[in-house]
Amino acid sequence: MAREQSGQKIKAYYDGRCPMCAAVMDAVRNSAKAEKFDLRDMHEQRSLPFGRRALEKEMHVVDREGRTYRGAEAIFKIAEQYPHLRIVTRLARAPVIKGIAPVCYRVVAANRRFLFGPASRLFWLKTALVLAFCIGLVMSSRLWIGPRSYPLAPVADALPRIDGLLADGLFAALFILAVAILVAAKPQRFIAAFLTIIAALCLLDQTRWQPWIFLYSFLLATLALFSWDSADVAGRRSTLNIARLILACTYIFSGLQKVNSNFIESDFPWIVQPITNVLPSTANLLHVFGMTVPFVQVAFGVGLLTRRFRRASLIVAVAMHVFILAMFGPTGLDWNNIIWPWTAAMAVFDILLFTGKADYSIGDVLWSPRRPYHVVVLVVFGLLPFLSFFNLWDSYLSAALYSGNLTEAVIYTTDAGGASLPEPIRRHSVATSADTNVINLQRWAIEDLNVTPYPETRVYKAIAKTVCSHLPDRSQLILIVREQRMFLSRPETGYRCREV
Repeated sequence: MAREQSGQKIKAYYDGRCPMCAAVMDAVRNSAKAEKFDLRDMHEQRSLPFGRRALEKEMHVVDREGRTYRGAEAIFKIAEQYPHLRIVTRLARAPVIKGIAPVCYRVVAANRRFLFGPASRLFWLKTALVLAFCIGLVMSSRLWIGPRSYPLAPVADALPRIDGLLADGLFAALFILAVAILVAAKPQRFIAAFLTIIAALCLLDQTRWQPWIFLYSFLLATLALFSWDSADVAGRRSTLNIARLILACTYIFSGLQKVNSNFIESDFPWIVQPITNVLPSTANLLHVFGMTVPFVQVAFGVGLLTRRFRRASLIVAVAMHVFILAMFGPTGLDWNNIIWPWTAAMAVFDILLFTGKADYSIGDVLWSPRRPYHVVVLVVFGLLPFLSFFNLWDSYLSAALYSGNLTEAVIYTTDAGGASLPEPIRRHSVATSADTNVINLQRWAIEDLNVTPYPETRVYKAIAKTVCSHLPDRSQLILIVREQRMFLSRPETGYRCREV
């Protein structure tokens, strides 16, 4: 391009429809060095010295001598006009950082319309969701790729086993896809590939159907169905409302699941032990509080969907997550650390989805007949969990974790039976009385996989079946299962090896 006369202003060509770009240019326009720049919004120019596609991709700056700077270099050129930023630009041009800067710029540029402004909630929801998902996968890596002693429980025995290099490759692919989801302007196909791998691995082991996997996967699918066009206002509202529906229903059913004596008399007193161990006098007060917890949780789950009670409900929801982290965290029970990032992520999701002046009603969240996926989410999160109260739908798919409404199981073996088990299994066996040894499946799963067992009878029977296969005398084992539900609970049932 022709060289411009010396003494002219530095020309900056930018995309004014990008909230982030407009904010940066407004900062320059209102700065003490504003007279040095000629800021040109590409959408307000009749003719441009560069192609519009090129300007949409990256900012262009032309200095007084007519030299053109693009992308990260354009930002550095603007920044070095400010004395207090010159040292920063020098560091940014250092060999190592200089090679990274263009990549970082391209990532930011690709997502620039979602970093700030009305569409930013979706970008930051995607970011928080993917990071939380990856942290959970890392913390439960033995669940996915081993080594493990806790048996697999596939949906069907005919499904092939995936282990070794193939399992490692699929697990690594999840993190590669996660990076792609984070940086891509149109992440739909990467989300689809990510969820396909998760679904395949979950078919091969039902213990992988953890509540956080279930919730994260549906939220990711919600984002995959968005156009990722910043101008798609209707699509953005629908996507956010589906995500709100998922969280609100999770809270509501989590509260309903706790309406039982097991939670009030056993689970909640155990959860608050970090308090009562230090302050025994609070036990009675906390017992009363425990009786209100289910109803408080249902109330704020509904309140999040209302205009009047949304702010108060948000405060209570976030406070609940802080309380859970305090109780289960390293200064509390120091137990089941896989739920720590999930609990923190839920608080972040709440802030992203329920803060601000977003104009939506309960009707908007519950129903969108033009969006089939919205109907699917309503059924899966708003209707099917009712069936769990009658033991007709899985508890972990119904927000029942630490609710007292779960199926529990233990394995009993004789001394001879226990001695014949492989050492990795035998180490989880505890002698409780003469010729009686107990394998607590919850402790086994947490110690081996860092997750709780999937609390359904069919899964416990699959675990017991594998243990039975190691016994020379299969009469030396019995599986005891107790199914606790709001209605139609079943007393302890024993299963011999031939019955599993």
